[in-house]
Amino acid sequence: MELTYILVDFENVQPPDMGLLSGDQYQLRIFRGPHQNKLDFDIAESLQPHGDRVKYIQSDRHGKNALDFHIAFYMGRLLQELEANGPSANRNTRFVVISKDGGFDALMSHVQSLGYGAMKAASIRQALGLDEPVTEPGCALQPMAAGNVGFATPSPVAQISSKPPAVKKAAPVAKAQPAKPIATPKKTAPPQAKPAKATEKKPQPPARKTHGPEDKEKVIENLRLHPKKRPVKRQTLENHIMSLLGGCVTAKAVRGLVAGLENEGIIKFSENKIDEYKIPKRKK
Repeated sequence: MELTYILVDFENVQPPDMGLLSGDQYQLRIFRGPHQNKLDFDIAESLQPHGDRVKYIQSDRHGKNALDFHIAFYMGRLLQELEANGPSANRNTRFVVISKDGGFDALMSHVQSLGYGAMKAASIRQALGLDEPVTEPGCALQPMAAGNVGFATPSPVAQISSKPPAVKKAAPVAKAQPAKPIATPKKTAPPQAKPAKATEKKPQPPARKTHGPEDKEKVIENLRLHPKKRPVKRQTLENHIMSLLGGCVTAKAVRGLVAGLENEGIIKFSENKIDEYKIPKRKK
């Protein structure tokens, strides 16, 4: 059975039409900001038929792109789980991000390069092909990867000019003059545009399963430079490190890095909360 994950940027869009997603093939994930603690009755009613196929994930961090990073990190963990299930998973799994934020475009392109169907839409209706895509920069509907069906990719709409074609005025007739030989101007061929060089996409290196000393130094330096913006929970610290390292390491490697910092006494935990940071001074 094909499986589609719908990841809703609820801080950016509150789609009222989630009831259109009927069927066991849809898995809804609602990502909400730290201030979003109430749900509109109409939206709650549209989500009720989905039962345990809808989950709510709340970010506890404020910031312009905090929830975007949370969505990207969560999608990475889903992809990691799918990869563990074998190559057949990417043929039967798709991802749709419901948001008007153009920052997801590069992420969707990368997920497509891994062999999964991926797209971004401004609404559920747009994702299902029931509405025309938004044409503003950053909000365009992303195409699905080949071989995946179920979400329509709308065809481009032809642009038709509303102005009638201009009518050329006839040139005035000159009085008859003795015929003179007329030199025929030489026609010059228009310059031909040089073909654009095809740019080859460099393959993305796979995420490393272990962290290196340079990763540890980068994390410590970041925490040293931002003493007032350090995470206060274990999970938010792991999310912060994953974002800082650009997804170059797996979630397991990040957890190992955090455990190493804890063993060295650089970070002290009380269950899942961080009690104290003891960041060493920079070596001269």
